[in-house]
Amino acid sequence: MGTLRFWCGRKVDGLRRFGEILKAKFKFFRNGSYLRKPLIVVGSECLSIGKGVHVDAGCRLQCYPTKNGATQLVLSDHVFIGFRCTLISAGRLLIGQYAILASEVFITNENHGHDPEGGYYMKQELLTRDVIIGDHCWIGEKVSILPGVCIGKWSIIGANSVVTKSIPDYSIAVGNPARVIKRYSFEKHMWVSCRGEE
Repeated sequence: MGTLRFWCGRKVDGLRRFGEILKAKFKFFRNGSYLRKPLIVVGSECLSIGKGVHVDAGCRLQCYPTKNGATQLVLSDHVFIGFRCTLISAGRLLIGQYAILASEVFITNENHGHDPEGGYYMKQELLTRDVIIGDHCWIGEKVSILPGVCIGKWSIIGANSVVTKSIPDYSIAVGNPARVIKRYSFEKHMWVSCRGEE
C-alpha cells in the first residue's frame, strides 16, 4: 500500500487535474474540494471526500484497509480541516457536514493491541471502535478524539481537550478527559452552564 502525496493549490473538479491514475485510487471524490500541499494520504481507496471540502497543508489522512473492506474515512460535504491534522482509520471514521477541525487535531478509531504477554505491540491486532463527528461540529486546536467517540451535532470541543467518551448534541466540552460544561438552550437562545449536574 503506497503513500500518495498531492501538491495542489487550487480547487479541483473531481480528480481530473490530478490525472487519470489517481481517479481510481479514491473511494469517492466530489467536485469543488480544495487540497493544500503537502498532503499525505495512505490507503486512499478507503477515503471518501465530499463536495466543497477544504484540507489544509501538512495533514495526514491514513486508512488501514481490512479484508472485508469495512474501513472508511469519510469527509462529508463542506468539511474544513486545518493545518497539520491527523485522521487515522481502521474502521469507520465519519466527519459530518460543515464540521470544522482547527489545526493539529488528532482523531483515530484504532489502537494497537496492548497485551504485554502478546509480543511486540506493533505486531498485535488492531483494536477498532468507530468514531463519528456530527454535522456542524467545531473541534478546537490540538484536540485528540479517541476510539469509540460520537460527538453530537453542533457541539464544540475546546482547545487541547482529550475526548474519551461521547458528547451529546448542542454541547460544549473541555478538558482531559473532556467533560460537558454547557448545553445550548433553545428556550433561552444561549449556551447554559451545566456544571454541578453530575
